Amino acid sequence: MKRTIFSMLVFLSSFCTFIFFEFILPSYLPVNRENPKVQKIESFSLKAISNYYDSMALVNQQLYLSKEYINSLVDKNTNGISGFNKYKSSFSDDNNKAEESQYFNIGISIADTYVNIRSDANTDSDIMGKLYRDSAAIILDTMEDWYYIESGSVKGYIKSKYLKTGISDDELIEKYGIKKITVNADGLNVRKKPDPDSEVVTVIYEKESYPVIDLLDDWVKVDITDDKVMGYVKKEYVDILIDFNKAISKAEEEELKKIQEEERIKKETEIKYREEVNYTEDELKLLACLVHSEAGNQSYEGKLAVANVVLNRVKSSKYPNTIEKVIYQSGQFTVATNGSLAKQLELYDNYSSKSQLLSIKAAKAALSGENNIGDRLYFNEYKAAVRKGHDQKKNSVKIQDHLFW
Repeated sequence: MKRTIFSMLVFLSSFCTFIFFEFILPSYLPVNRENPKVQKIESFSLKAISNYYDSMALVNQQLYLSKEYINSLVDKNTNGISGFNKYKSSFSDDNNKAEESQYFNIGISIADTYVNIRSDANTDSDIMGKLYRDSAAIILDTMEDWYYIESGSVKGYIKSKYLKTGISDDELIEKYGIKKITVNADGLNVRKKPDPDSEVVTVIYEKESYPVIDLLDDWVKVDITDDKVMGYVKKEYVDILIDFNKAISKAEEEELKKIQEEERIKKETEIKYREEVNYTEDELKLLACLVHSEAGNQSYEGKLAVANVVLNRVKSSKYPNTIEKVIYQSGQFTVATNGSLAKQLELYDNYSSKSQLLSIKAAKAALSGENNIGDRLYFNEYKAAVRKGHDQKKNSVKIQDHLFW
């Protein structure tokens, strides 16, 4: 009789377990067990206590996810789901810990130069930005042979063949990551050597960020760009961050081009010195009056550039070899034939305004060897030069209201 009762209890226990999994639970799939009927998925670690509306169950230390919940992840960015971090290895039966992958949804551009990020998943849609080679993007969704990604300030679609995925954390960090530190102390000494008794080369402050050069056991070697020094800081007083190169939007690209052009012009119009020119007072007068006629309302840099156009022509085999002949050459300087230059020559002895004196100063400086336009031979009012396409010349530079080339 007792054996019969025991057998019935065993049967009822097994039956209840079967009913629990087949009917009560909403089709849960075991995360870290082989199951030929379901697709193997990666495990999740709970960061907060929540059952997400019966999305999961924890039975005998085994995590189960509902089929409905798994299907719901297809069209979502799992990185943004509150309460979860995706892990790249399964739950451990021993201690229920897993090695976390922080970059499971990161892809790296393998385009030759860059790949366009588009507004829709087709090549006829608008270009939102560019993802350059070795830059990173977060994959938000997959649509056939396209990825919907976010990188920097840009969201959009790129062809999946241009994005490498499945890269290990170590490779991502070492090959593509940019290490930085952020100071978490009020003030932090930067030392010449990784030694608390070493010389202090500068001090950095809370929330400031700097590139990492090297990581040691207790120290971090950093590049303090503003102070043009490198040194060591104690690791305990900084947060080490990993960043990646990101996409650039169309607006950002235009702004970058503008900055690069300004830097190019600044570099190319830096004053350099060449051999002085022997000149007479009459030649100085003529050159200064020409400068004032052409660039009377321009800055000193603009006046100096005009003076050097004249001197570059004197040195060029394409033009006459004297200042006077260059200035009065037919078809060259309009002011030489329309009366403007003649008027300035009459006024020269009474030059006293700031602009007039700057014209004389610029002419003297050019004759003394100061040159801020290299060997350029031409200039024109900027808008007129653009209409004629001179701004497309590789050596063209804009100085105030004139274009030189």
